[in-house]
Amino acid sequence: MLPSPLTGLNLSEVTSARSFPDAVATALREGILTARLPAGTQLKQDHLARHFGTSRAPVREALQVLTGEGLLVMSRHRGITVAPTDPDDLQEIAEVRTMLEAHALRLSIPNLTAADLKEAAALLDEADAAPGDPIGQSDLHWRFHRALMRRAARPRVLAQVESLHVTVSRYLLPAWTAAGLSIGWVASHRKLLALARRGRGDDAAELNARQVEEARARVAAWLAGQETP
Repeated sequence: MLPSPLTGLNLSEVTSARSFPDAVATALREGILTARLPAGTQLKQDHLARHFGTSRAPVREALQVLTGEGLLVMSRHRGITVAPTDPDDLQEIAEVRTMLEAHALRLSIPNLTAADLKEAAALLDEADAAPGDPIGQSDLHWRFHRALMRRAARPRVLAQVESLHVTVSRYLLPAWTAAGLSIGWVASHRKLLALARRGRGDDAAELNARQVEEARARVAAWLAGQETP
């Protein structure tokens, strides 16, 4: 039986056939990111279709989306399962994020508008006001970064960065929830915003790289502690 937190998805809110795959993907994604669906959990299409009261087609599409995000893996013997957590994977995500985000920040920051900077500041204020909501914090964290990178005019780069933010959230959110490792991210990102306001793209890229590595190191240490007998 699926873990009970997934029963909170209200399909009565779905307004079109196109919405069903998105709704199923959203429910499963939240279950994975909060570790309610732990690594190795099998997800069977028939079971999911019955659970969500829909056909297999939208379930299949939702599973394909989550597989593309790196949250699910497929094997011949076990079918579709929640992807394992792996320190090497976390390291690679950090490395790729650093490269792509540095490129995007350097291109975007000289072109940011006053409205972009105001939006970024408002997102940090909103995060400050709701520190106890890990899912909300993760969403605000990504939206802040997107606000600073959107003027890069590199849609493929930003799409890859967004996918990486989703994937890394399955490492960050359980750590944030269990150990409070998100404490301080808003203050550190205000420094990033200050550099963006001054048009210092290179400095912002370097600070962002340090922040990504510091977060990776904290989460890797937490993961290592979880594996200790």
